[in-house]
Amino acid sequence: MPFVYIAAAVIFVVAIARLANIYIPMPGTIKAVINIVLTLIVVGMVLWVINTYIPMAGPIKVLLNVVVFVATCVGVLQAVGLWDSTVRLWHDFRNRATREATVRPVRTSEARPEPGNEAPPEHVIITGETGPRATR
Repeated sequence: MPFVYIAAAVIFVVAIARLANIYIPMPGTIKAVINIVLTLIVVGMVLWVINTYIPMAGPIKVLLNVVVFVATCVGVLQAVGLWDSTVRLWHDFRNRATREATVRPVRTSEARPEPGNEAPPEHVIITGETGPRATR
């Protein structure tokens, strides 16, 4: 009997979505919000049916719920128009974290060697040149 209720609810949601998108004149933003809400209702009902009536191991069920949740969040962010901003914010955060991890300030004790521990000047030989300019 629960399947009849689920089928009736899905038919009702589809009828509301069709009515809202085709026959009722509304601004585009209201239609977008209605479509998002109806999509969330359908995703919730399908996930409830899967969790209730399909036997599966606990970790697989948790993984399925997490994947559906993340996919639903991405879909809602895309529908609202915030997905590009979220991705840009994430890239900026990662770049800043990487930059801060690789660049560290030099301590003054590291910058100046102790007396008597100075390294001899390095000589660099540039290939192809001869004469006094060969070493620097």
